[in-house]
Amino acid sequence: MSKPITLENHLTNQQLRRKYLSCRHPQEKLRWQALMLIAEGGVAGQVAEKLGRSSAWMTKTARRYNEGGAAAVRNKSKNGGSKTLTAEQIKELEALIESGKTESEGLWSATQIKGWVKERTGKEIHKTTAWRMFAKLEFSRQVPRPTHQAKASESEQAEFKKS
Repeated sequence: MSKPITLENHLTNQQLRRKYLSCRHPQEKLRWQALMLIAEGGVAGQVAEKLGRSSAWMTKTARRYNEGGAAAVRNKSKNGGSKTLTAEQIKELEALIESGKTESEGLWSATQIKGWVKERTGKEIHKTTAWRMFAKLEFSRQVPRPTHQAKASESEQAEFKKS
């Protein structure tokens, strides 16, 4: 049997409860709830099961709290986590997309944005992140209209329009 998880005394049980009750971000709130339940004497496996998580997640959450305190529990995006692009790079990307200029002379895609970010920053991003950047800049996906494989000739189209 593994030994129970113990938490460092960064916050009291009451402070953990307040953090849990006041938190508005779902993932962060779940971490606060887990820590609160462990601090109140809960067993890690049971707490993880109650929250619909694995015991490994519970261990990772407790370790994160023990090593970094309350700041480590917060979401990185709220905690000043590193951004992928600077404001200048975002403006540059927006101008490029608006101009329509791409390396392949086609429409901008997530793959092209991903490549552009990798080239500018050296950071690898996921294709979904690229699409989110695209949407955040208020662009929409542009796809050429499909054409039928066996399209009628001009004379066949004119004949059809007569009848």
